[in-house]
Amino acid sequence: MRWDGPDGYFVSDDPSLIETERVHGWLADESYWATGRSIELVRRSIERSLTLGLYTSSGEQAGICRWVTDYASFAWLCDVFVDRAHRGRRLGEFMVGVAASHDDLREIRLQLLATRDAHGLYRKFGFLDVAAERYMERRR
Repeated sequence: MRWDGPDGYFVSDDPSLIETERVHGWLADESYWATGRSIELVRRSIERSLTLGLYTSSGEQAGICRWVTDYASFAWLCDVFVDRAHRGRRLGEFMVGVAASHDDLREIRLQLLATRDAHGLYRKFGFLDVAAERYMERRR
């Protein structure tokens, strides 16, 4: 599907539009959460998720986000990234809004994400702070 946004930008869930090498550069070199992630890992994560791309009117990829989900009971929003050249135009808000209202996830009860610095953005779409004592984690 395609969702039209401001100034000709659009979001699409068409996996054939994703520029994996560009996304790898953003995540491995510019993000705080995926520094050093291999291109193979990025490729596999894109292929095995509900991945949304943000694009300019000419089709250049300007951002990405993805849902890790079973499409039934759980979804994790992650790898939300807008290229520096396209920031300051509320495009992250547009992309997250599309992701948060995606038809494939409407009935999923548990939707989570993690952020170091964008709590205000995600609260606009109904995300709340987690009661941490209820959750556990296992890191490798």
